[in-house]
Amino acid sequence: MHVQTLSDSDLETHLSALVSLLIENVADGASIGFHPPLPGVVAEGYWRGVQSRLQRGERVLIAAFDDHGLLTGTAQLALETRYPNGRHRAEVQKLMVAPAARRKGVARVLMRALEEAARVAGRTLLLLDTREGDAAEQLYRSLGWELVGLVPGYVLEADGAQHATLIFYRTLQAQPKPE
Repeated sequence: MHVQTLSDSDLETHLSALVSLLIENVADGASIGFHPPLPGVVAEGYWRGVQSRLQRGERVLIAAFDDHGLLTGTAQLALETRYPNGRHRAEVQKLMVAPAARRKGVARVLMRALEEAARVAGRTLLLLDTREGDAAEQLYRSLGWELVGLVPGYVLEADGAQHATLIFYRTLQAQPKPE
């Protein structure tokens, strides 16, 4: 497996695989903001929005590929750019791993790569949320993320059911400045 930061042009190159990954994760029940079935045009529109954020320097997109070059997962870092007092923080978003690649360390590698990207970008406070009870909850805890709290009824499923979301944070050591 290898991990790389994707630029807006890299996103274009891998667009079809990214669309498939998103559709597959939503179909598998991932709580990442969409309801199944996710139409391809909606998934592509989502990635086009990410591409715009990459171009504006508001987002970092990390991708994992297997030894054959197939996309196995992605994760994003939304960089706070709106406020001067928030330029030290970012939000982890849309951690996705292809169902066939799960339980092989892909998510853990993506999260470590995001943390390094955050350090490089000068971000020392990271936030994320996850649906209560999802496998990701244990992953985040094992990586040293701290639970802030629970928001009841935050996630609305396609069938109308509501689930709580958990808010986590992680404080990073600042990357030393070159002399």
